[in-house]
Amino acid sequence: MYVLLCVNFFNLFIMKLKFSASFYLEKRKDKYTNKLITDNVPIFLFFSFDGKRLQYFTGYRIDFSKWDKTKQEVKRNNFSKNGITSTEINSHLDKIKSKVTDIYKECKALNQAPSIQYIRDELKKRMGDNTKSLSFFDVLNTFISTESQTKTWTKGTITKFNTNLSHLKHFQETKHYAIEFDSINETFFNKYISFQRDTLGHRNTTIAKNLKIFKWFLNWATKKGYNKNLSYKNYEHKLKGTAHNPNIIFLTWVELMKLYNLTISKKYLEQVRDVFCFCCFTGLRYSDVYNLKRSNIKDNAIEFTTIKTDDTLIIDLNNYSRKIIDKYKDIPFKNDKCLPVITNQKMNEYLKELGKFAEINQPETIVYYKGAERIEETYKKWELLSTHTGRKTFISNALFFNIPAEVIMAWTGHKDHKVMENYYKIIAPQKRREMDKFNQ
Repeated sequence: MYVLLCVNFFNLFIMKLKFSASFYLEKRKDKYTNKLITDNVPIFLFFSFDGKRLQYFTGYRIDFSKWDKTKQEVKRNNFSKNGITSTEINSHLDKIKSKVTDIYKECKALNQAPSIQYIRDELKKRMGDNTKSLSFFDVLNTFISTESQTKTWTKGTITKFNTNLSHLKHFQETKHYAIEFDSINETFFNKYISFQRDTLGHRNTTIAKNLKIFKWFLNWATKKGYNKNLSYKNYEHKLKGTAHNPNIIFLTWVELMKLYNLTISKKYLEQVRDVFCFCCFTGLRYSDVYNLKRSNIKDNAIEFTTIKTDDTLIIDLNNYSRKIIDKYKDIPFKNDKCLPVITNQKMNEYLKELGKFAEINQPETIVYYKGAERIEETYKKWELLSTHTGRKTFISNALFFNIPAEVIMAWTGHKDHKVMENYYKIIAPQKRREMDKFNQ
């Protein structure tokens, strides 16, 4: 009698549990045709429980035309591309469904709250696959450590990924959202964006960059087989103010000449000025001017491989850049470097001191968004100077001098004409002001 009551109580307990197990074919578009792939697509288990969802690759593939969407099984008398019968595939699907249900019920009977990772590992074990899955953060750490070495990342890139790693852990801890590959869906992205905006105080442009970095990792994890959840590919964030960058800070030719010819008594500021102006005359990034060696100077050009993109570029020298090279040609620097380049952080600090001394005081209004809120802040231009201003100055003045965009892109290594479009919008008012001089 006691045993019967216990069994009945257990059955009533199980009946109250809310879970579901379903099978679906992966929906993914061909990246070239943008059409849905319908041949030989993976069959996935979707197991929903306690507000969570496990996505599990069953190990089989089938054509859309051979799949019964209502019954969630392969149609009778059909075969996969590998010649496996519908009977064998459907039997395997039934086995998966039975075992995942048993795992969940056993946990609840013991008053346990299973995680997605636990159910995945236990299901793999019971299906005969005893390899333990790495956690999301294990894979992310693996990605950072391996890719940073094989792809020779810059310190800046490593810092970006480590910062994003910290953000994700902070998000998981404060928002109680367990991050696993199967939990990365539209809900995750919406909550993570809100967290970055409201908790971290990030601008929309910063959030967009972080999402780009995050998807870079997810693409790698998918390619390596760690991730089977492709819903992230369909997520498109709509963050105001990220379609283009209206805040391109650069020196006009008049400002550049003023800085170039400035008499400076402090040696460290003089050297910072020379390195910065060299970037303004060549379009080099900080990472490339930092690593520039005398062996990269070939006659009247610079030949080098970029640190960021690994592109081989040839940038012709002009009178200004050549004069700066010649100024330091007899001064030895460590690793046979061309110029006295200090750390990026220090150089950014000294550039503001230099700009203030040079009285580069043109007001600049920075426009950015936090969520839907538009924010405008006005600064003196010297307050906004950084090492990257040199590259922007080069592009802006080159366009102002009517140098073709294709030639500029060959120097800078840009491959997307949309980048140039942003600069055209910036220099148009400047050209108008120059033409107005004829009206005076």
